[in-house]
Amino acid sequence: MNPADQPRVSVVIPAYQGGRELLQAVGSALGSRLRPEEVIVVDNGSDDGSIEALSERFPDVRVLRNGCNLGFGGACNRGLELARRLEHRFTLLLNQDASLDPDTLGSMVELACRQSRAAAIGCLTLSSHARSRGQPRLLYNGSWRQWLPTWQRLPGLRGSASAVDRQPRQVHYVWGHAMLLRLEALSEPGPFDPGFFMYYEDLDLCWRLQQAGWEIWCDSRVVVWHRQSDPARAEGSCPRRWRMKAASSRHFYRKRHRALPADALWLLHNLRELMPLVLAGHWAAVGHIARATLGELNRPAGSGLT
Repeated sequence: MNPADQPRVSVVIPAYQGGRELLQAVGSALGSRLRPEEVIVVDNGSDDGSIEALSERFPDVRVLRNGCNLGFGGACNRGLELARRLEHRFTLLLNQDASLDPDTLGSMVELACRQSRAAAIGCLTLSSHARSRGQPRLLYNGSWRQWLPTWQRLPGLRGSASAVDRQPRQVHYVWGHAMLLRLEALSEPGPFDPGFFMYYEDLDLCWRLQQAGWEIWCDSRVVVWHRQSDPARAEGSCPRRWRMKAASSRHFYRKRHRALPADALWLLHNLRELMPLVLAGHWAAVGHIARATLGELNRPAGSGLT
């Protein structure tokens, strides 16, 4: 991209107890060949010294500190609002445990400039755990919704990706760990719904953008490396994370349906989560999902979950 034609671009990184991974994420953003005009870190109340270390190593990075943990979407919204006031055209949301290849940001911005209706763009996501072994594992490559909108088809996840899967293309969803947003597209549907403390806020935003007439794209030519340290996964199952997943998935369906149909679809969603874990013998995760489902059914309407 010709520097004279480069749009104003920022990177927003929501942070909580980020440690060394946060420094790596910020360093990768600043090391992009298309250098962002601003890197904005929005901290959700960390007390591990990571923000102090960040300010010492990268004094030009702008830090917004929240008085409490606003969750993923709430933190991102603060960064997006600042980017909007600074009149940036695009903002890349980047997880604190993810890092960019040098060409990734520029390629995503170039695609956004070429596709004028692209509101959100993701990219190929590979596991940083396997990076040093030379056989990186595919984690994400855009996704398509199935008959339940929270069920997703991820191309190439359980087999070799086709040539089409390595090219830019429209998809239904891209995930928030590396999502480039066209800020003008948020004017009608708005940014992330703060009703999602964590999980499914990215699917909800993609859905609302498409309802407003915008497109979702995945740029599979370029890579983000993701540690994917989510302890709600079967290998390191965490009850609190499953509770947040249960609350967020229910909120997703209740935004779109009346209470009883929404809960029926939500229970089907949870059953879909359970079955592969049962077949694989991940009994700790099975127990956490079951308890999270029962707990969510008994949780008073409108009560927060943090």
